Amino acid sequence: MQITRTAPLCVLLAGSALVCAWPATAQSQASSALPTAASPTGGQVTQIVVSGGNRALFKVAVPAWTGDAEVGKGATETASRDFTLSSMFQVLDPASFTANLSTEVASIDPASWRNVGADGVIKGSTVTRGAQLHVVLKLFVVSRGAEAVLTKEYDVAAGGVRGVVHQFVNEVIKWFTGTSGTFGTRMVFSATTGRGQKGLFSIDSDGQNLSRLAASTNVALAPAVGPAGAVYYAGGVPDGRYSLFRVGNPAAVLERTGLIFGVAFGSGKMALVISQNGASDIWVGGADGSNLARATTGGLNTHPAFGPGGQLAYVSNQGGSPQIYVDNKRVSWRGAYNMAPAWCNDPEGARIVFMGRDGATWDIFSVGPDGSAGSMKRLTQDQGSNTYPACAPDGRTVAFFSTRGGLYTSNNQGMNQQRISTTQGESLRWEGN
Repeated sequence: MQITRTAPLCVLLAGSALVCAWPATAQSQASSALPTAASPTGGQVTQIVVSGGNRALFKVAVPAWTGDAEVGKGATETASRDFTLSSMFQVLDPASFTANLSTEVASIDPASWRNVGADGVIKGSTVTRGAQLHVVLKLFVVSRGAEAVLTKEYDVAAGGVRGVVHQFVNEVIKWFTGTSGTFGTRMVFSATTGRGQKGLFSIDSDGQNLSRLAASTNVALAPAVGPAGAVYYAGGVPDGRYSLFRVGNPAAVLERTGLIFGVAFGSGKMALVISQNGASDIWVGGADGSNLARATTGGLNTHPAFGPGGQLAYVSNQGGSPQIYVDNKRVSWRGAYNMAPAWCNDPEGARIVFMGRDGATWDIFSVGPDGSAGSMKRLTQDQGSNTYPACAPDGRTVAFFSTRGGLYTSNNQGMNQQRISTTQGESLRWEGN
């Protein structure tokens, strides 16, 4: 059986992603049918061990802060949102609270909170100190009594309160699980900005602060966060070349013979997708682009992503159709068209999330890095088309775009799906992963 290798035809469509049509090839390795989702609705909230061995969501109350009422209102909204998105906590309705907050002050009356079903209480206060605010945040566990089990203090400008709330929520998650949360990080992606044009955007992990990043080209693709938080991207220039650019630098930072279509960073390395002479391969070298060496051969290879210890996941059609590979070993064996891998470095074991085509739509799946039988799982099903997953640095949360109306997050099992923004895009990457 003869298999012809040719480069994908990539075109930019108004209002759409960069569309790459992979040539039809005979499949030398068969793929079986896609798995079904464990929770087809996706709306359920997973049960996670967070305290004392109990497999249930931890019910947390977030009452109004003392001090500046306006600052406190925004802070409690941020904390409540973070706890909900974490998939570990159920945030109770403030209307149900019966405790006398003015009497409790910096402690709690455990009986009052127990009566409304609270397992824990988060309290905050602010005091103005010159040009800054002194913020005190406390975690109470009702079963532990009236005193806080965790207290953190911060001195910040008024505009920095949201950031310290993220930090505290991360500390709360660490208190329960041993591993810090990653709220306060950001995601980057590209999106259509006009006919034949693509721009770069960033958004906070909770869906706030959507902003456009300055790009030097009208076609900016496949952004990735590199050393020192700098954002790199593949940029198309008028003569048809694609080179590597960095936000804030008007000139290309790396040019190669051929076309650069993607970049990834991890473990002190850079991976580049370079298309030349009818082939598309991934080259790996230093984080500054030095000492690049070809890491793939055979087929068309795209979408690199570094995992633990420098493992490299990517998409290749060397087996006949686009599939997920790790260090030259195929790991996705179900479905005929899988792409855009991202690592989820969960404390319970690393997995790779990716998008797979299911008929006329796309869904989000995950697979173990060894590709063992039965390790492929589906995170979304019968919920529109879902694309370009990214995973939080702690491995617990997956973000993706959906035709249901924007950017969504879920836990790494696909449960607790929450829309965090109405924005749409592609090539989503999560800072720190």
